[in-house]
Order: sequence, then C-alpha cells, then structure tokens
Amino acid sequence: MLGNAEYREMVPTYESGFGHRPDAVNFRGDLEQLVEDGTVAFHGSVERWRNPLLIDESDQDALRNGWDLVMDIDCDSSFELAKDTARLLLDTLETQFEINAIGVKFSGNRGFHVSVPGAAFPDRIDDKKMSDLYPKLPKACINVLREEMEDDMRGLVRKHGLEEEMSTSHGVDPYQVADLENNWGSRHLFRMPYSLHDSSWLVSLPIPKDGIQDFEKSDAEISEVEVDTEFFREPEGTEAGSLAVEAMDWLEEHTQDADVDTSGEFDAPDEAIDPEHWPPTIHNILDGLEDGRKRALLILVNFLQAVGYDFDDVEERIWRWNKENSEPLNEAYVRSQLGWHRRQDEIVPPPNYDSDGYYRDIQVYEGDDLEEKVANPVSYAFRKSGKSRESSGEQQNSGENGSDEENLVCPYCGKEYEIEAYYREHVRKCFG
Repeated sequence: MLGNAEYREMVPTYESGFGHRPDAVNFRGDLEQLVEDGTVAFHGSVERWRNPLLIDESDQDALRNGWDLVMDIDCDSSFELAKDTARLLLDTLETQFEINAIGVKFSGNRGFHVSVPGAAFPDRIDDKKMSDLYPKLPKACINVLREEMEDDMRGLVRKHGLEEEMSTSHGVDPYQVADLENNWGSRHLFRMPYSLHDSSWLVSLPIPKDGIQDFEKSDAEISEVEVDTEFFREPEGTEAGSLAVEAMDWLEEHTQDADVDTSGEFDAPDEAIDPEHWPPTIHNILDGLEDGRKRALLILVNFLQAVGYDFDDVEERIWRWNKENSEPLNEAYVRSQLGWHRRQDEIVPPPNYDSDGYYRDIQVYEGDDLEEKVANPVSYAFRKSGKSRESSGEQQNSGENGSDEENLVCPYCGKEYEIEAYYREHVRKCFG
C-alpha cells in the first residue's frame, strides 16, 4: 500500500466516516499511526500530485502531475456477472486497444477494479498535457469502453438470467445491472490495494489477470491474503495511446452535441431534399472513410434529419454508409449513437464547415463554388434545391411588397428572413 501511495492524496476511513482532506502518507510510520488512530480502510486519489498536502480548489490543475485510469465494476445482483464483466473489460483493453499493462483487484465487496497506469498514456495529445485533461479524458475513456462492450454486456446479463433488470424507460441498459462507473469528478478516490473494505471486512485484493474466474470472496479474508501481486503494472511505452485518441474523438463528438444552441426550433422541409442537391462534401463522406468515421457519423445523422429524412430512413442510410468504410464502425457504437439521436426531441444541423476537427480535418471538404459561399451543408442543400427555410409549408417569395430583393439567409442553417432585425436576432442565437 505504501508503494502505491506516493504522490497521491490519501484519505483514511474511520468507523464514523472519511478523515480530513487533504492528507498524504509518505512513510510506514504514517500508516501505522493512522491505524492506531482508528483507521479501518484507505482510499487514494486516482490523480497524482506534486504535493498532495497543498491541494486547494484554486490550484488543482497546477498541482496535478498525472492520473491513473482506475475502472470500477459494481454489481450487486450477481458476483459471477461481475467476474464476467471484468473479464470482458480486460479482453476489450487487450484486443481492441492492445493494452497489456492492466491490473485487477477485488474491490472488497461486490465487484472489481481494473487499472491502466498513467504512464501508459502519451504525455500530450492534441497539444494538451495529459495532466490537464482530467477528469474529462478518463471519463471519455470509460465511455468509449462502455460503448465497445455494450452488445456483449447485454448477452452476459441475459446469460445470468437478469434480462428484466436491464429495462429502462429508454430501452435496455446492461450497465444498470453491472455498472462500469463513469461518474468521475475532481479528486476522485478508489480503495487502495490491500486495504480492508469497511463493510465486508474483506481485503481489496490484487489478483492475476488470468485468476478472475477462479476468484472467490473467501480468498480475500485477512487470514488467506498474501501480498504478492501488484495492482499497477509497468507499461511498455504508450500502450494506451489508441484508447486516448478514441476518447478525444468521443469528446469532440459529444462536446459538439452539447455546444449546439437548440433554443430555436429547426424546421426540416416537409419533403426530403434529394441527394442530387446535397453538397459534394457529404457525398465524399458517403463514399466511405478510413479516418474520422465517428465524427462523420455525427455529421450524417444531423444532416439527414435536417434535410427532411425521417429517422427510419436515416438509420437505413447510416448502416449502408458504414459498410462503405474501409473498416466499419463497431455495430454497438453505431447502434448506441442512433438510439441517442432518435430520443432527441429537436433536430440539430451538423457542424459548420469551419468547425475545428470536422470536414477539413478528416479530409472530405470539397469546397465547390456554393460551399464556399455558405456556412453549413444544410444551407447548401436548401440553396441548391431551391427550398425555403421558412416554416414547413410556406413558399419562398419576394416579400410582401413584391420586391425582387434577395432575402437575408442565415449563414449557419440557411433560414431566410425579409426583415433585417429578425434576421440579426436569429443569427445571434443560431449556433451561439
């Protein structure tokens, strides 16, 4: 435990609750004194600090020098399901992301903890220091893994006879039964290796990766424990680099969703716009991609809805497009994204042409004469087809006065206005 405490905030647990924060353990005598004072369990921060005792809300980013990815599997319905979930997580890390520096330990009660050390991640990604990407990047890593595992997780839950427990108001969620927790926050804690669990009085015991299925809770009784397995393993280089890249892609996609201003309703046309009127950039995406497939999925779903396709048509076109990719996206990922978009009440246009990380970055931007004049693929489709962006059913016209002046067109969504004041107010709101 002492070896794992270096540079971590350490929080003792007494029978009455957590001890004061921040605290640190630097020497064996520190641990012994805490035990004499009544400590029954120890938690440590996933973050590593230059000096844990100086942690203050105002300077956490300056003090943080890294973090470890510690994933918590919690299942109170079936310990055998918790084992299978841990095994699936290990297999996903090893086969999908080629990570070998993985540690496993019994949580001490209902599940397991799985670790990937911070040293397995690159020092920087997208010109950002890894230490500055906490907690959003580790949370995104877990969300990527959850999506990758979701189909298999449904099968595991059914295998253990717990299918009914997956049901939610939005469909089926296997993580409602066996959770891979993704609710990290500032100064997130995990139970330290070889600490007691203050409810079960079992040891939070590190175990070999190939020992999960044979593990029994009785193996973690104090009298049975031998201190012979490390929880954090030394990586060979930046093994977790591909996971970090996918997590950054996940963040870009979901940040785009969060940043779009949907305060005003977007009116899709009554009749869908034919593909012949779509911008060449969209056709380039539909031809299939090697890189940027997840970002392209977001673009296509939003574009197809905005130009008038109902969601059944959107899904059919997305599945057809996925087969065109040099390496199709994982079906579970596509299904989860389509499910999320189907549940949304409002239609949101795709990102603008000049949005960082999208069309130009994934090398699909064509930039023909009309694309150079409009800000968004939806604007292109409306202009090319001659459809009005006024409310459904209204016809494009030259104004109440019969003037032939061109209407004012929003550069973001293509909506047209005759009155400049309304136009300016709309543009201010559209996309923020």
